[in-house]
This record gives sequence, C-alpha cells and structure tokens, in this order.
Amino acid sequence: MALLRHGTLPALLCATGLSACGGNPSGTAPPAVVVLPPAAPALMASAPALALAASGQPRHVLITNVGGQAALNLVVGAASALPAGSAFGTDCAATLAPGASCTLTVTPGATPSAAPGDAAPTPAELRIGGSNTPALTLPVRVLGFGSVYQGGYVFDLDDTTPPTGGVGGKVMALNNAWPTAVQANDAPLASSPTEGAANTATLVNAGGPPPDPNSPYAAWTCDDASDAGFTDWYLPAICELGYDRDNRGSGCGSAAAPTRPNIQSHLVDKGVSGGLVGNNEYWSSTGAGGVTWTQYIGPGPTAAQHDVPSAALSLVRCVRALTP
Repeated sequence: MALLRHGTLPALLCATGLSACGGNPSGTAPPAVVVLPPAAPALMASAPALALAASGQPRHVLITNVGGQAALNLVVGAASALPAGSAFGTDCAATLAPGASCTLTVTPGATPSAAPGDAAPTPAELRIGGSNTPALTLPVRVLGFGSVYQGGYVFDLDDTTPPTGGVGGKVMALNNAWPTAVQANDAPLASSPTEGAANTATLVNAGGPPPDPNSPYAAWTCDDASDAGFTDWYLPAICELGYDRDNRGSGCGSAAAPTRPNIQSHLVDKGVSGGLVGNNEYWSSTGAGGVTWTQYIGPGPTAAQHDVPSAALSLVRCVRALTP
C-alpha cells in the first residue's frame, strides 16, 4: 500500500471514499482544527485610581472580567485602611462571568488621606481578586484643601464631575516656576480676573519665546513648565491667587466672600504656605495697558492685591487643573 506523504493519500484510495480523505478525491487531507481553551479570567477597572473630595459625593469604579472564563471566589477588601470616616461597598458577587461587570463604590468621610501640606502622601488601597485571577489594586485618595495631588497643593475642589471618575479642581505647583523674580508681560485680551489658563495662552501667543532663555517672562515660565510630569501649567489669574482685601478694584471679592477658590484663602490663610515666599509679590496673568495685578502673600491682614507696572520684578507660582 502507498504511504501517506506530506498530508496526501493516493487519489485511487480517496476515490473509493476512504474517510481519512474527508471526502476529497484529490487525496488532500482537510486542515486540522485546533480548539483553544477560553482565555483566563482577568479583571480590569474603569479607572486606574480614585480621588474624592473629603465629605463629598460617593464615587464608583466599574470592575469588568475581560477574560474568557468566569472569575471565581471574588473578594473585595482594603489592602491598606481608608481614612477615618470613609467606607467602601460593592455589588460584586463571588463569581463574575466573562464580559460581566460589577461596581465598587467609595464614600468619603471628612478626613483627608494625608495632613494638609504633606508632600509625600500615601494613598489607601482597595483590592479585588479571586481564586483564579490576579488581584486588582485600586489606589484611593480623599482630598482636602492643602492635600498634595497631581503635582501640587489642592486649593480648589470641584465635586460636580461625573461620579464614575475622580474629583476635579486646581492645584498650585510645589515650587516657584523660576528661582528669581521676573518681569511680566500684558496683552489687551489677557485681562480676565478669573481665567488664568486663557490669559496665559494669550500672553504666550503674543510674547512668543523669550529672547533670552535665562530671562523669561512670567507667563512663559508656567507655559514651559513640566513639574511632576505635567505640561498643562499656567499663570493664575488674580482671583485664583487671592481676594481683594482692601478694595483695590481687582474684582476678587473679600476674604469672607472671595470671587473664586484661591491660593490665599485655601492654602496660606489655613497655614499651608506651600513654599511661597511670604511678604513677597507673585505675578498673576491678569493685566493690560502696561499694568499687571500681583498678589502680596502674607498671613491674614497683610495679604493684598496690587496693580503694578508689568516691567517690575515679582515671583511666579504656577497652577493647573486636576485631571479627574
């Protein structure tokens, strides 16, 4: 009898209906069918971490089994304790089918994860895992004014962001943008007392790169900053820096009723200096006609706002909006 060579049988044998030929009289055997087992279960979170406002709204993370097999014996727990007053809950059952999801909910208490001004805070961690899947770890931070998060000190918290993500707000950079005082520049369309990001974009578009990189202007130092790996820093508007304590006409309100959440109210007046040099002027991005507003940093009654020549010298501290 002829031998099978390279996956074929003699056509004569196949013509007789030999089953190995798969009904193909040419003598070519059908391709082998390989059946792979379903992919192992794997858990994926809708967010890599969760940030919440102290005493704010509960926030949720969706946990999905992206594998091809059921995740078994799921357990949700705290790998490290949440701050006092905060709690978590879940609707995750012991078994999570392939493609199915469940929800992990964190409700923040009044106590932040770390003391105001702590420059190296450690987040709490929640963990979910099963007997046949690696554990998934979720860092959780409860923030208050003065908390350090995403590269800076929190001075504004926006808890109206969707509850399926983190809290919004603004932070002040950990350090001055330039080691010495610099000049400002002004432009007619950079006069908003509240919109520092828009002011900064206008000033940089008008001024361009500084002729001498060792002598930048204030808005450029923030636009060019990359502190903590973030590149969306800007020079704050005057009402993001403080309030108009002695009614000089900045439009930033009073200490009791400031126009905007600001650095003076929520950091300096609460004892978090954040490395700001006291009894010094800091540039804002608010100005026009050769004059720019500054914030005089000082405790309580010494805090003030001034409109000074843009060619004067003042310090710079940048801010950025949080990424929820």
